[in-house]
Amino acid sequence: GLGEISTLRISIPADLRPADARRSVLLQLRDLVKKYGAGGLPLLDPIEDMAIADEDLLQAVRRVQELEKKLEENPVFQAEKDQVKFAAYVERATLMEQAQTLRTAMKNSQLAVFKDEARNRVAVLRKLGHVDEEGVVMLKGRAACEVDTADELLSIELMLNGTFGGLDKHQLVALVSCLIPVEKSGEAIKLTHQMAGPLAQLQETARYIAEVSRECKLEVSPDDYVASFKPYLMDIMFSWSKGASFRDICLMTDIFEGSIIRATRRLDE
Repeated sequence: GLGEISTLRISIPADLRPADARRSVLLQLRDLVKKYGAGGLPLLDPIEDMAIADEDLLQAVRRVQELEKKLEENPVFQAEKDQVKFAAYVERATLMEQAQTLRTAMKNSQLAVFKDEARNRVAVLRKLGHVDEEGVVMLKGRAACEVDTADELLSIELMLNGTFGGLDKHQLVALVSCLIPVEKSGEAIKLTHQMAGPLAQLQETARYIAEVSRECKLEVSPDDYVASFKPYLMDIMFSWSKGASFRDICLMTDIFEGSIIRATRRLDE
């Protein structure tokens, strides 16, 4: 757009398409710039040169002159004319642009990873029978959706593979307590003989789920996944289900009382 109007005039050929015509205009402009130097070309003054006496215009001109004076004193404006100082601003702008480009690339990369992981997780659900080939949720999948306080995949596998069928209610509570996250305990497990079979079946089922996950390209360690289901609450929950007092079950373990309460509530859910 139009920025400023000078008092100077140059002759412009009627037809600027020929190269010689354009070259003559360029030479005239170069001569004027060289003649007036750093001070710049003389500008057209609306008051002195055009004899405009409108009061609003006079105020506007004075306001522009005040702002231009402040602008000349501004260190950022001065730095723009100093190539050494302005280089730092240019570098900063360049780095900010590069940072934004990298953030966008990282976001796109994370989205791609998320899509791959989602695809792999669907493959796990399909192989375990939670969804069919068309992605429709099956009965097993709908049942897993109702589990929200423990590992859904393992809980439903144990429910449907018959592990829970041969247990009484006390043994069932003790086994299901392995699905509740809890800190490590130094106490020895006393239900080894009674619960060895069901516990081994739980661990075998957990390993099967982990192996399926690895086959579907999920980064799952079977040993770590199996170890995440700790049997440290088995004694406590077995005794609690038989009517032991809270004091008695606290004396059975070195797990904090608050952790026992939280685990019991989650187990009840």
